[in-house]
Amino acid sequence: MVEQSSSSSPQTVETERLLLRPFVDDDFVAYERVRANPEVARYLPGGIEAVKSAPERARQTIQVFARHWRERGFGPWAVIDNQTRVLIGHCGLRYLSEFDAVELLYALDPSAWGKGLATEAARAAIDYGRTELGLPRIIALALPDNHASRRVMERVGMRYVKMASFQGYDVVLYEVTLRLSG
Repeated sequence: MVEQSSSSSPQTVETERLLLRPFVDDDFVAYERVRANPEVARYLPGGIEAVKSAPERARQTIQVFARHWRERGFGPWAVIDNQTRVLIGHCGLRYLSEFDAVELLYALDPSAWGKGLATEAARAAIDYGRTELGLPRIIALALPDNHASRRVMERVGMRYVKMASFQGYDVVLYEVTLRLSG
């Protein structure tokens, strides 16, 4: 179940185990640690080579996410573990002009893998897209060999559509059509 947090802005969402909120400047060090992990980096743009530039990429990514929130009123959140209060990655929605669609994206620290946290965060993002944004459809992209990410997509009701190209990479494209309640 996803709840809007009553103690903060409507852009903050709390699930059973996670707090999803826009990034703040103080998140930089924790987010850099996530992005610098080779297991995470291998599935992000730039791949394993991006580990060398993790501080720069973390700073740029936080700025891009913040700009998306300002320009579109939604975007990727920092994912905070409710129990430890530690930032464990990002998850949320962003508009991709290349596909004229809103994308679900997520990346979590390996310490959070295998616990259903990516699925929990992804469900919250999809619910937010449906209820708060009224989106008719959300897509997700992954490298073909990112089987864990593909399982998350399938668990949240997405279906494989096709192979696509994004930022010079061959990716799988999944989608979910949202039924608006009312």
